[in-house]
Amino acid sequence: MIDAKTADTELGTYIRPQTFPVAIRMLKPGEEIPERAKRPARDFKKLSMSCQVIDMARRYGWTIALTREDHICSLGIIAIGFDKPLPIYNVGTLCEGMYTETKEAGQRSEAAIDKLTPGEYSCLLVAPLDRATFEPHVVCVYANPAQVMRLTQAALWKRGGRLASSFEGRAVCADSIVTTMQTGEPQVILPCSGDRIFGQTQDHEMAFSIPWARMEEIIEGLRGTHNGGIRYPITQFMEYEAKLPPRYMEVNRLWDAEKGKLALTNRDRVVAAYKRSFADRVPVYPIVASFAGTLDGQSIEEYCTNPTKAIKAIMNYYERYQPDVVLAYNDLAKEAEAFGCGVKYSDYVVPSIETHLLEDKASLAKLQMPDPYKTARLPGFLEQCEALVKAAPPAATGAVAVGPWTIAMLLRNPEMMLLDTFEDPQFIHDLMRVTTDFCKIWGDAIVKTRIGLSFSEPTASISLISPDNYREFIAPYHKELVEYFKAKKVGVTTHICGTTYPIFEDLIGCGFTTVSFDLDQQSDPALHVDQLERFMQVAKGRAVAIGNVDATKFEKATRGEIESEVRRCIETAARHSGFILSTSCEIPPRSNPEIVKWFMDAAHDYGRYDRVLA
Repeated sequence: MIDAKTADTELGTYIRPQTFPVAIRMLKPGEEIPERAKRPARDFKKLSMSCQVIDMARRYGWTIALTREDHICSLGIIAIGFDKPLPIYNVGTLCEGMYTETKEAGQRSEAAIDKLTPGEYSCLLVAPLDRATFEPHVVCVYANPAQVMRLTQAALWKRGGRLASSFEGRAVCADSIVTTMQTGEPQVILPCSGDRIFGQTQDHEMAFSIPWARMEEIIEGLRGTHNGGIRYPITQFMEYEAKLPPRYMEVNRLWDAEKGKLALTNRDRVVAAYKRSFADRVPVYPIVASFAGTLDGQSIEEYCTNPTKAIKAIMNYYERYQPDVVLAYNDLAKEAEAFGCGVKYSDYVVPSIETHLLEDKASLAKLQMPDPYKTARLPGFLEQCEALVKAAPPAATGAVAVGPWTIAMLLRNPEMMLLDTFEDPQFIHDLMRVTTDFCKIWGDAIVKTRIGLSFSEPTASISLISPDNYREFIAPYHKELVEYFKAKKVGVTTHICGTTYPIFEDLIGCGFTTVSFDLDQQSDPALHVDQLERFMQVAKGRAVAIGNVDATKFEKATRGEIESEVRRCIETAARHSGFILSTSCEIPPRSNPEIVKWFMDAAHDYGRYDRVLA
């Protein structure tokens, strides 16, 4: 038969309990109390209780004898048979209102507590297992749930099956002592409220009680399950590859790219900017539409009206310059044209609206909503988007649609629309309702091609309207549009020409994921604002900035002038990330191809993050 010290050593080896396992013995009347045992009433001058002395034994290492004269807890006194239950106990009064709703329910709870026969035993003797000078009836191990699990597994090593325990959340001394002695079976113990309050049992602790007659079997079960690979501390599976925070992983990718093990794609650089992180360099692209067509020998009208030629031109442009973003973008007249406006083409400048549909405001009631799949050039543009997605260049791809304010202005006539802001604001709201609803329909069709979405609003410029006009007539519809697509998990970019810094906070408030902006158009140098610098100050990382190398320089400029513009932008914004270097607006259709190359070369050189962050 195993002895107490060996049992304690084995429990320490396989379970490692935080407190001493406790040897518990119930002494019969006349059975001798060890001389060294402390007596609460005599030695502490205080009465105590079963859970309290067990806690002293497991934490202090004391041997304690608790008799009827030392005991204060009526439930514990009755459970271990130190006195007979009184009628007040049997009718459930002690439970009522605290543990049960009624006396009847309390009576059932009291009856369910296992009890020793009154007078059978006269003393509860407890001691740390390794210091016990007596043979225990029960060993109680306080432990965490994983340690209790190991003891449960050990108890089933030879016998298999399930270990049965029951819980009341009350009078736990009955479970750990009485039930274990009466059944001769180990018990999983859920400490009760009293054990937690007076026995100081902690929230993370449970207990496991072992009949001494089963101790050797339990120890053998611990050895067997340990050898079978079940251990405490619990063995953790470690042979995995961790999924670290994205920014940590991006550093690894940069190391791999630096060592030639990995090639960063154009899209990787854009994604890093959207994550407010860094790749190897600042992502860059010029805003290109008809220039792609003229570069490919097409007229501006061919590029804007022939989707097949347009996608061929776009891909040739991409292969030539390798921009990090490539756009499906032809012109800003196609949406107004779909409503019925006439379009005028030129060999040198972008298409424009020749005839406005709503010079008579009464025509608004007759306006027909264009069908993206049937009306005018809209289906061709969707074809262009689909073809670009299918071509799958390793770059970020996006489509440029026209926003509701610009469509409204082109339908009405910009000059007349500005007068309407004073004379008939309700008409503007009615018109914006129509164009915003169209933008939702149009945006849905574009998004279905799986391309990114941008709404260009050149006429929302503060060079043309006031900030108050923007806030009254445009911002509510922009916000509605952005939230509509946000609900579909689609971020929206906007570009506004000219001066925009007075409404930067408004644009961010509308929820645009990305804001592309032009140069400030104020002619007085003393009033001129660097809009890129101002946006970085205002946005503070809340939106990605795109901009803003002077697009007018792409027809005629020196290499030094282009490099100076690139350096200005990079020095202003690149250190903060959340920035994509681009042009202030669409570059002219007849831009000099060599200047575009200078722009890309300068961006690749000055935009290296090892240089920017040095």
